[in-house]
Amino acid sequence: MIGLAFLNPLLLWALPLAAVPVIIHILNRRRFKKVPWAAMEFLLKAMKRNRKRLRFEQWLVLLLRVLAVLLLVTLVSRPQLGGGALLGARTHHVVILDDSASMTQRSGSSNLFEKAQDKVRELADELAQRRDGDIFSIALTSTPDAWALAPQRVGSNFGQTAGAALRSLVVSDLSADVGAALRAAVARSAVVDEASRTEFYIVGDRRKWDWSTDDGKPRGQLVEALTSMDRGRAHVTVFEVGGQHDNLAVVQVALLDRLAIASVPVSMGVDVKNFGLDPTPATTVAVGVDGRTSVNLNVPDLAPGERVRVPFAHTFHTPGAHRVEATLTPGGTFSFDDRRTLALQIRDKSRVLLVDGEPDEGDGETFFLRATLDVPESGIEAQVVTESGFDEVNLGAFDMVWLCNVQAPTKEAAERLEAFVMSGGGLAITLGSLVDARRYNELLWRGGEGPLPLPIGDIDGDPDRPASAFLAAADHPVCDGVAELFQLVMGRWVQVKRWLTIEQPDGHEAAVVARVRDAEGPPLLATRSYGVKGGEVALFAITADRFWSNLPSTDLFLVMTHQLHRFAARRDDLSQHNLATDDTWSRQLDPGLYLPDVTLRAAGGDDERTFTATAPLFEGGSEAANGDRDVQAGVASASNAAPVDPPPLEVEVDLRGLSERGAYEVTLQRHDGVTERQILARNGPVDEGRLVAFDEASFKRLYAANVHDLVTFARGEGGVGARASEGEAWPLLAGSLLLGLLLESLLAWRFGRR
Repeated sequence: MIGLAFLNPLLLWALPLAAVPVIIHILNRRRFKKVPWAAMEFLLKAMKRNRKRLRFEQWLVLLLRVLAVLLLVTLVSRPQLGGGALLGARTHHVVILDDSASMTQRSGSSNLFEKAQDKVRELADELAQRRDGDIFSIALTSTPDAWALAPQRVGSNFGQTAGAALRSLVVSDLSADVGAALRAAVARSAVVDEASRTEFYIVGDRRKWDWSTDDGKPRGQLVEALTSMDRGRAHVTVFEVGGQHDNLAVVQVALLDRLAIASVPVSMGVDVKNFGLDPTPATTVAVGVDGRTSVNLNVPDLAPGERVRVPFAHTFHTPGAHRVEATLTPGGTFSFDDRRTLALQIRDKSRVLLVDGEPDEGDGETFFLRATLDVPESGIEAQVVTESGFDEVNLGAFDMVWLCNVQAPTKEAAERLEAFVMSGGGLAITLGSLVDARRYNELLWRGGEGPLPLPIGDIDGDPDRPASAFLAAADHPVCDGVAELFQLVMGRWVQVKRWLTIEQPDGHEAAVVARVRDAEGPPLLATRSYGVKGGEVALFAITADRFWSNLPSTDLFLVMTHQLHRFAARRDDLSQHNLATDDTWSRQLDPGLYLPDVTLRAAGGDDERTFTATAPLFEGGSEAANGDRDVQAGVASASNAAPVDPPPLEVEVDLRGLSERGAYEVTLQRHDGVTERQILARNGPVDEGRLVAFDEASFKRLYAANVHDLVTFARGEGGVGARASEGEAWPLLAGSLLLGLLLESLLAWRFGRR
């Protein structure tokens, strides 16, 4: 079926003007007065013989003039053909609607997503008027692998159908991948056989972040989508529905300490970034804890692209789950990233293991360490074991381990310590006369491949001529906030009698914090980061007792051990409690301890969901395998074998299905009736705050020339409509008009001469 429509239908009222040439012809015939004369008789006889030919010539020229007027009126009315194969092919119109979080920007009384919906509704109405028989579909950037509106045939009432589908769509709090959405739409539209060409429409805020990377390169997914298109059968039109360029955002609420302990001040920070192209004035950010406490922090002026961290501290008096929220005041037109939440699990104590290599009932290796660490105000709990008892200790229960003059760890002990540091734990080693340097180097240095910061050498120093200590790296994190105290006390009061030489091979990665005597002296304290999880190792060249130095009996020892604990203790893993809106939260439950139902409830919101944990499939995941496992368990029970422990239950929650951002309270029910509560933070994607727009000039600069003609950037606020020339008959009409006028002129000239 061929659908015919006119872009300027009101001009069709001029069609009666086609009678003007006829009227002129009739009037011209009445202008002449008949006067008979002798010579005319011969001409009249000749005309009677050629009357039929003359009339044919007159009517032919008259017909061409009438057709010229008809073609001119029809041409300016711009007729369009749709649906058939005559002049206009059936087209599949694919709308890629940006429903990402950036579309929540306010624009007047509505947001950008509502404006985008209006644009798509306008397109559907226009297609219903002039593209009857075409195909129309909608895809969302948040769900690129599925149609939001499956391909449908355009009809007279299609605008109502599309409008109903659009009303059911809501803007998401997810990030957008325009390239992935376009690529998926290209692949899905290829199977729509009824259409001979495809017109893609990208409707959104047209952000620079969606089209280019931070280093100024085109998005790979977009490049793949454009290059995969059939150049003769596809085209992309990009529409912008408005938006802003400037945006100040809270991009992170961070725990600055490695761990958070109850009744101990916890250092945190709020990161604020200016995503705009212009400087931003000073403002404030309000910080709330558990929805009650609030303090206003000053945010300075920020240059374009500048990011600043505003530090603050808070003391949590009870262990357990807590939440910290930071909110910009006042907020802007894009409130999505004005607020961010941090979920914390506050611990009762931080546990430290002290391994005493020379136990003594009195002033032993760990006496001073235990006295300085295990004080009520520190939040640290120290446990002392001997070298022989170390093998029986579960290191996973501790945040830091001290080896104090331990003679020579076994190979198994060295492997356990290395695994402990690799998992993020802290290790401090104090040396002494019992230490087997060769064994340490062999097991823990390993040519720089092990966790030991530096290799250990021979004993040095003279007890009768003690040397002073020297702070070599005042900017080291161990000295954070107390560098002046370290410099003062080390130079004046600390006396070092003996030490084990710490060698410094070329290319080492260790940081030397303190030295003996001066800046060129042998290392006294060296540290090194080890492992991908940020494990820290500290190596002292002296003992932890007063046998080799007076450091343990000075006030500096208390400060130094606590600073070292803050620097090296195992860092709390907050990633499992702080997730993005499109992440998945998972948790394993012991079926002997917990009920399978897990409840998530938005703090201060109405969203509440209950999820049921299930047993994971047995190795390989097949039902047959699980059935075999049940049979084996039954056989074991029948033969009085040891019972098989039930597998842990596992619950997975796709956070895309939740409706609130911020804190969610997670409730777990135990069989003994006790309710456990945790906090889960669901925060929006940071990159959605990049609101700077992308234009056609940038597209032509970044993308290859072979895709330039595939993309059109629409200008202005007009209707989105199909491409103006698509399916229009004006080329044929204009050619016919030109040909008719030339033919009329030629025939008029030829007939007139005759």
